[in-house]
Amino acid sequence: MKTLIAYYSRGGTTRKAAYKLQKLTDGDVFEITGEKDYGGYFKALGIARKEFAGNELPQVTEKVADMESYDRILLGFPIWYSKCPQLVMSFLSQYELSGKEIYPFCTSGTSGPEQAVEQLAKACEGATVHAGLRLNKWDEEKVKGWLEGSKA
Repeated sequence: MKTLIAYYSRGGTTRKAAYKLQKLTDGDVFEITGEKDYGGYFKALGIARKEFAGNELPQVTEKVADMESYDRILLGFPIWYSKCPQLVMSFLSQYELSGKEIYPFCTSGTSGPEQAVEQLAKACEGATVHAGLRLNKWDEEKVKGWLEGSKA
């Protein structure tokens, strides 16, 4: 099974989790980037609030050249207002994801991935979206269990 670890990280926490997952899975890593500068935490939340309210999909600057070659996508992002950032949703909208296994992982100070997973399941029609995992602290056994886990 070929694995892609695609992530968006505003402050670096999700990036660290993505590279730990890379060591565990030997997957390819892809950083989701956009044209917009989200800046610091409070600026990012203000921008996110406007994007959610307007259902805005910000411009993604890079694409995965061979997305069709991946069977499993570990998708990482910070939780903003209990949701997946619109930049990540914009990234996903660029691809046909039918038949793919999607494993969402998030970083968050307070919220879990539940609402974001529901959001992803609606957006990734035809894909199997698995239960999300909050990865603020690394627990390899928990991660291994998640990778063997069930559909969300």
